[in-house]
Amino acid sequence: MTANVRFGFVVLHYLVDDETAKCIDSIRQLPSNHLIHITVVDNNSDNGSYERLLRKYDGVSNIHFIHNSYNLGFAQGNNIGYKYCVETLKCNFVCVINNDACVKSDNFVDLCVEDAQNPCVGVVGPDIQSGKNDIPQNPVYSIIDTPKALQKFHRYLICRSVLSALNLFDLFNKVVVSRKRGSNVSSREPAQAARPYKLHGACLVFTPSFIGHFNEPFDSRTFLYLEEDILYIRCKKDGLTMLYDSRIKVYHREDASTDAQVKHSDYLKELNTMKYQLQSYNVLKEYIK
Repeated sequence: MTANVRFGFVVLHYLVDDETAKCIDSIRQLPSNHLIHITVVDNNSDNGSYERLLRKYDGVSNIHFIHNSYNLGFAQGNNIGYKYCVETLKCNFVCVINNDACVKSDNFVDLCVEDAQNPCVGVVGPDIQSGKNDIPQNPVYSIIDTPKALQKFHRYLICRSVLSALNLFDLFNKVVVSRKRGSNVSSREPAQAARPYKLHGACLVFTPSFIGHFNEPFDSRTFLYLEEDILYIRCKKDGLTMLYDSRIKVYHREDASTDAQVKHSDYLKELNTMKYQLQSYNVLKEYIK
């Protein structure tokens, strides 16, 4: 089934080479009968982590490194890796996986290829187990794809910005966490065709159908946040579906690079979050009429 499959993995690296190495090694343990390439995209890490990865995997023929001259964020960074896999390595499947995630299924490639037998399937998402709270992260039923949902998210941004200005962002985060715990119960339920869902960005597999439709998986105008909602809308408009496959297992430590970047300042992390959410909100508005 996988004889003619060229399967590319894109690992976006920033600062935490130990996490990136765990991700790479989990991919390298997949059965060797698959033609697998790993493209590591470094977002201008300035702590020597990129150089350590180069030394660690020096001479490994199927691992490729791309170094960005500055931090391009999630969307642009992964787009560069995606293009390299498709245009240079001639991959017909591309998996974009967070550097703090690890593949847990030996049949990862086989199952993705099986799912892609349906030409309507554009993106496959695995069962992602969170390392923070053990709550499954796929599928995600909260989607911002209507004017009403967009307005609700806008109110959220306003509320967050006001509380942050009053130095009450800790209180806001506690409220958000408690709500997430209540809403994530539905993530344990099997995905139903009648109930729309999007897929978590920690691990997304783009099929030949998707690659045939799109030169890039993400809107490069976003830096971080809302990429999954935009991807859902783009797929829907082109007649492609997102498929959650509970048989495929991935472990996600979560936020390793972000925590490393601003670990000494919760306030800086809050400001970055607000900045990038607002930026992505303005992009998402263009997709929702």
